[in-house]
Amino acid sequence: MSFYVLTLLLGLSGRIVAQTTPAPPTCDNYMTCQAALNQELNLTNPQPWFYPDEFRNKVEQFYQQQGVKGIRTVCKAFRHFKGCMGSEYSACIAPSYFVTASVPILQSYQFVSIFNQMHYVCGGGMQIYLDNEDCMSTTWGGETGDLLNACRFSFEQKSDKSPDNACFLANTFTSCFEQQFQQGCGLNARDTQFWGCEYARVEVFTRFPQCEVSCVLPYAGGIIG
Repeated sequence: MSFYVLTLLLGLSGRIVAQTTPAPPTCDNYMTCQAALNQELNLTNPQPWFYPDEFRNKVEQFYQQQGVKGIRTVCKAFRHFKGCMGSEYSACIAPSYFVTASVPILQSYQFVSIFNQMHYVCGGGMQIYLDNEDCMSTTWGGETGDLLNACRFSFEQKSDKSPDNACFLANTFTSCFEQQFQQGCGLNARDTQFWGCEYARVEVFTRFPQCEVSCVLPYAGGIIG
């Protein structure tokens, strides 16, 4: 093969690679999409990524106080948000994106975990919630709700300080959620126990996907919205 032909082929190859390699996401739509989500959920903080606990509390109040209506409101808003983000959702709703925007590492993981949990609530976890709405909504409030928050706070803070112990802490975290939904919905409502465990597990996997944490109780699926 002549030098000229080889050079031509290499040049064409480079052009093909350049044409087929997708550009990195710009996340230009994120601010607009987040503002629309805030409006749908009546959230007033324009920078919720800096205050993930506040954002979480506002979202989970829909489950606690409004039952089926609340979960459908959240899921409708979440579906619109994902549609707004389009193909950039996965790349932009990621801890790395928020860290590059000067959000502290812990808050970045906390914020993204809420979206991951909405994905579960509005997908595989929806039917379980609809089937057990009364007791599950009640579990979010009162003493059991305080315990859920305490378990989550403990996991987030301790695993952030001691990431080598994250998997041990994760099992304690998921067990806590499972037990609180057992207490709120009864020993025989095993699907609610699975739901609680899985809800916590989603947060664990957001930051520590290497942890072997499983929820093995009965499962029922659903769809977003």
